[in-house]
Amino acid sequence: MSVSRALRETGLFEEEAKVAYVRFTVRDAPRAHIFVQPNDQAFDIREPALLKGWFPQSPELHDYCLAHGRVWWQKDASIFRLREDDLEAVVRIINDGLLPNRPVVPHPENCPMSSHRLLPALNTILYGPPGTGKTYHTTQRCVDICDGPAERNSAEVRNRYEELVESGQVEFVTFHQSYGYEEFVEGLRPEPNDGDQGGFRLVAVPGVLRRIADRAQRHAESAHVLVVDEINRANISKVMGELITLLEEDKRAGAGNEVAVTLPHSGERFALPANLHVLGTMNTADRSIALIDTALRRRFEFEEVPPRPRLLATIDGIDLPAVLAKINERLEYLVDRDHLIGHAWLMGADSKAAVDQIMRRKIIPLIAEYFYDDWRKVRAVLGDTDHFVRGERLTPPPGLDDLEADDRYRWTVQTKFPDDAYERLLRGQSTAPGHEAPTTVAEAD
Repeated sequence: MSVSRALRETGLFEEEAKVAYVRFTVRDAPRAHIFVQPNDQAFDIREPALLKGWFPQSPELHDYCLAHGRVWWQKDASIFRLREDDLEAVVRIINDGLLPNRPVVPHPENCPMSSHRLLPALNTILYGPPGTGKTYHTTQRCVDICDGPAERNSAEVRNRYEELVESGQVEFVTFHQSYGYEEFVEGLRPEPNDGDQGGFRLVAVPGVLRRIADRAQRHAESAHVLVVDEINRANISKVMGELITLLEEDKRAGAGNEVAVTLPHSGERFALPANLHVLGTMNTADRSIALIDTALRRRFEFEEVPPRPRLLATIDGIDLPAVLAKINERLEYLVDRDHLIGHAWLMGADSKAAVDQIMRRKIIPLIAEYFYDDWRKVRAVLGDTDHFVRGERLTPPPGLDDLEADDRYRWTVQTKFPDDAYERLLRGQSTAPGHEAPTTVAEAD
């Protein structure tokens, strides 16, 4: 059952639809709001409402949220994120507080906060095939983590994100094959000696993780986010070293199993603060994913960012949502769901010419890469028609005509796609070699 439906059936709440969520207000408690998330499987309760006694039986509810919820930090407040499994207990506590002759007991304003509360999804990886907007999603997620979930348009998100980067609350780094521990944690850099001694000395210089961790420790009242784009492109063991253990939520500074290490170059003791989020993106089509998935699985929560064809529109009579959905359906059948095509590839197309160019220069080459240049399968994904790729049968060399061998073809991407190409892609039209007599290279000349 969804969270929204369960709340409606209790009869204890008034419902108000919002753009990004549905807000339910507790009856007879006009400032006691429950915010249901878009997936309808989780909900938020703002902590100030609990501390100020706006919720019935707020002490019990606050204790429950501390024990079972995750916390979204804001500048001056925090928000408890709870799951569908928590709803029954939350509703029971609220209902008990609404019973006749049972007064609402305000929570003491000076109630000591738990010193070891952990942030929600401190370590998260957004994963999906190419072109699904994973990097774009990190911008929205950074703003939500630092300021709390709210309704914002794309311009507001972008402006606020840039402010957070400027203030040092957000850092962005892209992993690659040569990225190492020295850039991420700390490394030795040469500096000239002072005075007339000449020569140089090696000095420990903090990497991007240490820099933002130090800022997070100095500003413990606010959340900080380190975004690691293409997190599966680097050698994780080489980049993180002993700090891979510190990433775990229960080993952060102030947690029950806090772990600190002595850094090899500076000799300083170091622990990751509990208000530092690590947000990564992972391209599932990257063949290196299998090498690092085990190392990250225990320490990160994985959130899928799938293709969303419905975000596309019909352009010049081309039903782009249907075209992308059909391509991905065939790719999932022939390969797997990790090797699909994201909607972002086609988001900027505003004409058939633009769609054709994206297909010719981006999507078709990517599909060919998925199949290791097995063009028969590329052709099958595109509707088994000559309208996108064409195979010309090669003439065997002299003396090999009578050998029993498979036909060989020269494959080319068409320079112009006919007007009905995308309709044929959707419908599927068997004109592949073997179905109709193909053209030989000699005949084509």
